[in-house]
Amino acid sequence: MKRIWILIVALMITWTAAAQKGYEIQIKINGSQDTSLLLASYYGNKIRLVDTAFTKTPGDFVFEGKKALPGGVYMAVSLKKVKLFEFLINKSQHFSLQTDAANISLDLKAQGSTENTIFFNYLQHSDKIYKEILALRKKIKQTAKESAAYKQLQENIATLRKENIDRRTELIQSHPGTFVAKLFEAMEEVSVPKNPHPANSLYGYHYMRQHFWDHFDLSDPRLLRSPMYDQKLKTYFKELVPFQPDSVDRAIDKVIAMARPSKECVSYLVWYFTVEYQNPKYMGFDKVFVHMVDQYFSKEPIANTSPSILKILKERAATIRPLLIGNRAPELILQDTTGKYVSFYSLHKKLTLLFFWDYKCHICKRQLAELVPMYPGLAKKYDLAVYAININPDLNQWKAAVRNRHLSWINVNGTRSVKGDFTKLYDIHGTPQLFLLDKDKRIVAKQFSVNQLGKILKNYAEGHLLK
Repeated sequence: MKRIWILIVALMITWTAAAQKGYEIQIKINGSQDTSLLLASYYGNKIRLVDTAFTKTPGDFVFEGKKALPGGVYMAVSLKKVKLFEFLINKSQHFSLQTDAANISLDLKAQGSTENTIFFNYLQHSDKIYKEILALRKKIKQTAKESAAYKQLQENIATLRKENIDRRTELIQSHPGTFVAKLFEAMEEVSVPKNPHPANSLYGYHYMRQHFWDHFDLSDPRLLRSPMYDQKLKTYFKELVPFQPDSVDRAIDKVIAMARPSKECVSYLVWYFTVEYQNPKYMGFDKVFVHMVDQYFSKEPIANTSPSILKILKERAATIRPLLIGNRAPELILQDTTGKYVSFYSLHKKLTLLFFWDYKCHICKRQLAELVPMYPGLAKKYDLAVYAININPDLNQWKAAVRNRHLSWINVNGTRSVKGDFTKLYDIHGTPQLFLLDKDKRIVAKQFSVNQLGKILKNYAEGHLLK
């Protein structure tokens, strides 16, 4: 009998474990007239639809599935795409949530989920403090700054803020190993200590840059499914990373290294930065895109990268790589208006402007009209040559455009080439396109407008002591 009993108990344990697989989340919203509800999750800088629940009884919903959901911050969303409330999903995925339509956030309660109980209690306490601070701010605006009452109101606000932080800290310490504690820790701000060297005005900046990620685990996919992951990345790169490609490359390598060994977080970050810099807003930052392809896609498997996508990425990087700022410009040997083939490498000038244009292009016409009167002065001041490449095959119309517009620099036709296809060599998909080269024919600037040329030349001359 004893063996049979042990067997029955073992079977019951096995059955219970099997029954708890997947997820079943019951949500009851008292007073709601809705018969459908959406389950969504954060995913970096996006929000993903996870599931939809339908019911015949308004306000009474069940989300269920056979496969467990990845941990993170989820949200109940109305069919009108209004976020009703957030909650946590971690290991335990069989629980119920209840609230009231009249005051959803303040009436939230959880059964069967300790982490959500802690989470809701904190949010409700934090909301109470926030409202108290708002009331004090309203009073402070109506109080004289020099008065004792003003100082007291400031102290009261500081006390409330400290109370909220202390409560969060206590929850972190009293619930180690839980996702809710990890989430609260990720909310912690880095506190800069007193500057030991007052003469160093950048102490705070360097300290913050070094310790920015102290409380945030970039390798935890659950935080990837929270609004903080994207917020932290944006703050770090906007406020703490110097605005130049090499610094951005180093910062990207740092955060990706911190995201290991999570393949999901690494893949997210690789795609995040690749998309961010595939069509950069600022000159020179295409270098970051090439870095992403060379350093990551070419060396390790990245999620959501099929062989065809990988091929496209590598081909795009191969096209951009020779055109990165600092590289020697690919040589062009093209026919000029007299029928002679001319290379811009034969121009012994301190600076050379490559100007790709189309005589049918209205923007080209406007920019040429700006450049023509500027050219003599710029040529003299900066020892500048212009090598203008027209993209049209009709030589007669091109030559007529050169004469009519009084283009007194070197004019060549891109369709009459001795060496290579200019559209591939310079990634020309539209006009106008401008490239500024130094005396060694290295790319100094690119993809700018004529109205920016004067400033670019001035900055370059000052930075390089051009004489």
